[in-house]
Amino acid sequence: MATGCSSAGPWARPTEDSRAASTPGSHTRTTSWSRTWLRYAAALALALLATPSLAADPADAALGAPLPSPNPSPVPESFGSELGALFGKDAGEEVSSGDESGGSDDDDDDEGSIGIVGAFNGVSTFSPGSNGAALALNSNLTSLLALSENSATLLAAVSPAGQITAACALYNSDGSLAKAYMGGSMSSLNATAVGYVFGIDGSGNVDSMSGGVNGPVNALYCDNDLQLVYVGGNFTSTVAGLTSSVATMRAMSTGSLAIYEAGNSTWRALSFHGLDGPVFDFTKVKDHVYAVGEFTATSDNATHTALNQQPINLSACTITGGNNAETDGFSDPHNIICTSGSDSAGNTWLMRDKLPGYYRIDFPFRATPSLLRLMNTMYEGRGTKSIRIEAAQNNQVLTMSYLDPTSRVEMFCSQTCPLPQDYNWHEFRFVDNAETLANITGVIVNIVDWYGMGGGFNKIELYQRDAQVYAIDAYNSSPCSSQGIRPSSQVSGNWQQTTAASYHGSYLTLGVNRNDISSATAQSATVTLVPFVPESGFYKLYMSIPGCQNTNTCLQRTSAKVTWLMNGKHSVVTTVTQHNLQDDEVEVLSGYVPASTMNFSSAIYVQLADANDLNAQAASAEVVVNSFRLERITSYTDLNGVLELYEDLTSNIQQDGPLYAPLDSGLPDGSAVYAATHGVFNSTNPEDTLFLGGQFFDSDQNYYSIAQYRGGEIKPLSNSGLWGDVRSMAYIDTSLYVGGSFNGTADFSLALSNVGEFNTTDQTWYPLVGGASGVVNSVVPYSPFGERAVAFTGDFRSVFAGDADAPVEIAVDGLAMWDALAGGWTNTPFLQGTPSLVYSDVWTDGRDSLAFAAGQFSAAAALEANGAVLLTPKQNIQAIDMMGFDLQPTEAGQFVVNSGMWYAKSNGSTPVLVVGGQFRTLDGGANVARLEDGKWRKLGDGVNGEVLTINNAANLLFVGGVANVSADASDNEFAGLTVLDMDKERVYETQRLQGPDGTSADVRVNKVAIRADTSMVVVGGNFTAAGGMLSCPYICTLDINEGQWSPMATSSLIDQVTDLLFVGERLIVGGTFKNGTQPTRYLRQYDFGTNAWSDIDGADKLPGPVTVLTVASDGEETTDGYYIVGVSMDDASPYFLKYDGSTVISPQFTIGAHSTINGVLEVPRSRIPSSVLGSSSSSSGSLTRRADAPVIPTGYVLAISGDLYLPNGQRASSAFFYDNQWAPFMSTVQNDGSSGFISSVFFEIPPTNVYQRHRLSVALVVIIAIAIALGITFLIVLVGLVYIYLRNRREAAATASAASAALAATTAGGTTKTPLNATMLGAGAAAGAAGAAAGARNLQSNGYHNAARDTWGTDAVAGEPVSFDNIAPNTGRLNSGSPMGLAGLAAAGRKAAVSSDTYVQHDAGKKGDIKYDDANESLDSIFESAAAEAEAEAENEARERAASTGSLGSELAAAGGAAAYAMPAPRHYDGQDATGRSVSPDQSRTSMYRSDSTNPFEQRMAMRESQGAFPPAGPFSGGGDDGLGHVPMPSPRHMHSEQATAAALAGATGAGLAMAKDVRRRSESASTRNTDADYSSSSRPSGESSVGGSSAHLPIRDSLKQHPVFYAKFTFSSRETGELGFRAGERVFVIDQSDEIWWMGVVDHGPDQPLEQGVFPATYVSSEPPKSTDWAELM
Repeated sequence: MATGCSSAGPWARPTEDSRAASTPGSHTRTTSWSRTWLRYAAALALALLATPSLAADPADAALGAPLPSPNPSPVPESFGSELGALFGKDAGEEVSSGDESGGSDDDDDDEGSIGIVGAFNGVSTFSPGSNGAALALNSNLTSLLALSENSATLLAAVSPAGQITAACALYNSDGSLAKAYMGGSMSSLNATAVGYVFGIDGSGNVDSMSGGVNGPVNALYCDNDLQLVYVGGNFTSTVAGLTSSVATMRAMSTGSLAIYEAGNSTWRALSFHGLDGPVFDFTKVKDHVYAVGEFTATSDNATHTALNQQPINLSACTITGGNNAETDGFSDPHNIICTSGSDSAGNTWLMRDKLPGYYRIDFPFRATPSLLRLMNTMYEGRGTKSIRIEAAQNNQVLTMSYLDPTSRVEMFCSQTCPLPQDYNWHEFRFVDNAETLANITGVIVNIVDWYGMGGGFNKIELYQRDAQVYAIDAYNSSPCSSQGIRPSSQVSGNWQQTTAASYHGSYLTLGVNRNDISSATAQSATVTLVPFVPESGFYKLYMSIPGCQNTNTCLQRTSAKVTWLMNGKHSVVTTVTQHNLQDDEVEVLSGYVPASTMNFSSAIYVQLADANDLNAQAASAEVVVNSFRLERITSYTDLNGVLELYEDLTSNIQQDGPLYAPLDSGLPDGSAVYAATHGVFNSTNPEDTLFLGGQFFDSDQNYYSIAQYRGGEIKPLSNSGLWGDVRSMAYIDTSLYVGGSFNGTADFSLALSNVGEFNTTDQTWYPLVGGASGVVNSVVPYSPFGERAVAFTGDFRSVFAGDADAPVEIAVDGLAMWDALAGGWTNTPFLQGTPSLVYSDVWTDGRDSLAFAAGQFSAAAALEANGAVLLTPKQNIQAIDMMGFDLQPTEAGQFVVNSGMWYAKSNGSTPVLVVGGQFRTLDGGANVARLEDGKWRKLGDGVNGEVLTINNAANLLFVGGVANVSADASDNEFAGLTVLDMDKERVYETQRLQGPDGTSADVRVNKVAIRADTSMVVVGGNFTAAGGMLSCPYICTLDINEGQWSPMATSSLIDQVTDLLFVGERLIVGGTFKNGTQPTRYLRQYDFGTNAWSDIDGADKLPGPVTVLTVASDGEETTDGYYIVGVSMDDASPYFLKYDGSTVISPQFTIGAHSTINGVLEVPRSRIPSSVLGSSSSSSGSLTRRADAPVIPTGYVLAISGDLYLPNGQRASSAFFYDNQWAPFMSTVQNDGSSGFISSVFFEIPPTNVYQRHRLSVALVVIIAIAIALGITFLIVLVGLVYIYLRNRREAAATASAASAALAATTAGGTTKTPLNATMLGAGAAAGAAGAAAGARNLQSNGYHNAARDTWGTDAVAGEPVSFDNIAPNTGRLNSGSPMGLAGLAAAGRKAAVSSDTYVQHDAGKKGDIKYDDANESLDSIFESAAAEAEAEAENEARERAASTGSLGSELAAAGGAAAYAMPAPRHYDGQDATGRSVSPDQSRTSMYRSDSTNPFEQRMAMRESQGAFPPAGPFSGGGDDGLGHVPMPSPRHMHSEQATAAALAGATGAGLAMAKDVRRRSESASTRNTDADYSSSSRPSGESSVGGSSAHLPIRDSLKQHPVFYAKFTFSSRETGELGFRAGERVFVIDQSDEIWWMGVVDHGPDQPLEQGVFPATYVSSEPPKSTDWAELM
């Protein structure tokens, strides 16, 4: 069951619009990658682990999606919307017992592909008026067939002694066939004698073509424009020419070429009278027709001249009669000359009674008689019975010939020649040699025998052969001649008639004095003679000259000037000497002379020539003129196989030259040309080209066997042509297809086996795969199969198809078909036997596409199709498979295809055609096969038994049939049912079905039906159990998910189930039901809603078992009704019934008792071809609708298939039925000529929805579980790493900022320039001040004094010494455990939070302020949180101490005052303090930070200090003269800002804190940042750090100025020798950037430090100096 995409429904593909509508717009927030990944992972897991799903659409399977509603049958794109126009209505209906399609039945407009299978080898459709479509023929006769795309019609049968080898066709103006013409070696047609050629129309009416020709015909060409038929072969004349008259029989000689005028049904006389060798082919190029063959010359000579064209003027002759009758009016022999009267007195000459006599004619001139015509008298019963012809001068008996009036055969006579007694002309040809006839002076007709009382004649005529004109005009022609143009002569000048006693006749003489020869009078004396030339051709001109001795004027004789106006463009002048003593006839000139017409006639002018040859003793000169004779000669002797003919041989252009000619540049001598065709040189130069093929070569011109003639020259084809003989050619599109006996190109560069293609576009030869195994005699286009089909016939038995590198040999019988469009061999018409002819014209739009075939066939059909065929939307039959890859009979010779379907797992998947039956495939398959790329391939290991039914449920293909479990089949047993998993291409194991004996030997599965939207498959046939244990007689269900058989409710079946049909939830079952003593029923139904069997009303009327069940409709949609076909138990005849939804009814139905019905379909009548309706055999002649028809819906007929014996005697495989009338449609035939039958008709429709679970393999489940676990683990680790990274960053930033603020506070010095505003500071400020004072005192008491540093610039609050009680030992840092230290750290944290947001510096040299904004938004909250925690801890400790001492205010003051303490000065690395004094070991250390500290900040700073003996970079770099490290601190712009900051440092809350924050916000909005690159630490306030690292403000050494300067974005720790380490912010001078990853650079740590050089990662530096806020990354 095929599948396709519907435009709507749950299976429809999303359209572009629907996809666009479901795609989020640009405004939609993009899902984060992690969330998207999780979503996809979850969807994947659900999809893989989901359980039940619909096989029809796996996309609907997730999470138990509801079953989709059935989809209407889509129309496959490959067949278009009209496919199934004949057999199509409801896509989902089960069309027959052999039609396995299930599915929906929603839409009767959607149609699918139509497949037809059965037992046949050839298929045809019926033609109007034909008795059959596929034909069984008599192989002892040659059958002539007409083939169309769909039909085969027997036109005629030819005697077995002859073959038809040539054909052509003429068409009517509407494109229909007018008549086809056939030629060959046959002598009879349908028991009628034919002369090797005949015409026949589509109705079988024969045109004998006036008897045809007298020899075999090799070639025919039909000129449709002029309605002419050109005939070529091995003959000498047309039969009509041979049998019409002895006068014209040789003139009608055609010499292997003849032209038939189809409109007039007459043969045209050819002026060149044919050729001297056989003609093999014709072709036409523009207005020229080319005949090719094995000939050299034309046949036109004096022998082939018509004898009745030149009458002798009997009126000028002496006429005498012997024994003239004495009856008045009948005694004068002149009565019968030039008479048109009846047989009466004055018009008839009679002899005396009972006496012989004669009729004598004496010529007054020289004449050469050739024909005597007599009309007998019948006056009073008289007449001449026989005659004898004698020469008058010596009574020599002359030999004559005549046509026998009965046999029409030429007979010869001498002593007695018979003369029939009638009023017809009877002709006698003079047979004696030319010399004898030339000397005849008269003719005597002796009457030897007579009728009645005596002999006599009514009319007489005498003719001579050649065109002759006499100088004495009285001798020319006859006054009673019927010719429109007569020979004549005119004289100007002093010409005198001369009669000599010694000369037979008279002539003209011109005598001139010697001195007057050159005079105008003498030169103008002219005799003009105009002969009658009956046909155009080449002639010799002879002049008859009387001897000078006749008149003793030899001394005066001189020469005559003869001018011959030969044609309209050519005249010739010559001088003829007349010194001959005796009478003589000399050749004067020769050349082409056109036939005489009213517009032009050839003329001869005779004058006195110059007297150069006049005897010196002669006083006068004399010339004579008697007569001129034109003798026909051969036109051309150098044809060499090619003759060019003008299309219109009657054209007036013949006046200028002949209408036939050789090529301007011909082939070599001895050439035999077998084929010719017309084409063009190539697409870019469409010059008309004549292609010639045969047996010839010219090594100088470098062509062999094939050549092209264009531009007046013979030219070679590529590769010098072909090595071997070319027998036939056809030019189609841009390619020349060639057949013959050759093995490749002439240059041996390409192998070609008897066939080949020459592409004129690229001028290249191409093989037709592997070619043919024998000689190819004919190549023609085959228009019934389209414009690119080419048919090859000949003596070959195989062709080689497939891949050119590895061709496959395919057996054929002398016929092969090439598909030029697909480039491969394809199926042919079905002709069981070797064809002698296959002919078709080039495909032409608007004209019948017909072909003709002839041969001794046993069977024939329009298309060869072994068991399977397609029906196209236009009701054309079409082959399914490629030639040679079709289904084959089994080794036992069995062949039938019982079932077929387009398998598709689900809607949207590619359908595959699957068939089952009894057959084999070329690759070893048996009984079940699939179609793949036009080739039938085995399906699995095949099935070793006859397949009766196939159907599929999702990916499972059910194959049912006749079990074969015999010993011979032990290796491949077939238990009646095989289930194939099409996805895995293997057998899906199920439990076997068994018969009563417990084996599968007698199992037979007749039908497999699929219950839609379930997992149930119903199997019916001949079995009793499943799996050996489960009893389910004759019907059982199989769950495709569980693979388990289940019985249905107990039924009364006693014999096999023959058919199944689902109608809604009911299953209609055809079988044999017997319940006790109740009558046997053959049809029951099972309701799945109630799981119970029930009877069907009216089913008891069924006379026998049911064989076919098919759905019925009301014309719009399917109903509960269905059609029932079965076989009667009484006489085994078929019956036909219908269940109309309530009961079984019986329609009128008549069919032959021997018929077998395999399928019934409802078909809209509008889809039936009119040609099929025209073949109806009903009394009314057409199919008519019965108004009250209850069985078949209005507008519908039934299409019934099988093997049908129709009431009118016709036998068909498919026919239409309505109102008890039949119209045959399709016929099939088998190889042996017996009729075939159709088993099943099926559609390409969507598969039936089934419910199928998809279980994954254990290995795949384990793999999926591992993948999901790894994914989840990865996510957890990733989240943890991200969390740790963010936590460390926050802790580091908070610690660094707090430490920086504390250091800045402890190192602050100087005095307060402006008193603090107590209102603003509040109690917190007072406490801070007290704390600061206490700290200073403690510091002084320990003997240490820190030089004051004004870290706040000019507006800074004075810092005081800090007591070491609050400083951690060995580090010089505030002790975080001290409340004072914590409070100070908290205040510093707040300060750092403020400064990290906005850092404002004052510089008198700058025009504007610079604002540094931290990019990290969360830094403020981090610092605030750290400060708040420190403050809270300090306040709690102070409260505890106050509670014990009672001095809360002083403790709070101490806590708040920590913020005012100055940080201790950083220690130098050389053991000195900030002032340069030495420090003892317990007071000094090499590092300010401990690497074993738990504080991340301290760990990082300790690591940085350990990387080199130079001051740390960044915010702790020395920026002043004292070399002390400084932390950048904010410089308030005005007093409010300063006071607000002080309040923040003091931990002020409430209004003071709010004011501080407000001041900070105003400071942020007003600040700007200076980006001047020249800004250095020297111009900064002393408390501000440079923006760069420790080297950012150092002067650049001269040696480094040439290198570009970069700034370290990150600290890089060198781990290997050669690497350059640096700290973030340091300057790096890059000296080599050639590598993309590692650069070479130098770092300058100061004037007293050596330069360091090495390689480092290029991504660690930037050409731009870092921002101040970038130091947060350093911490």
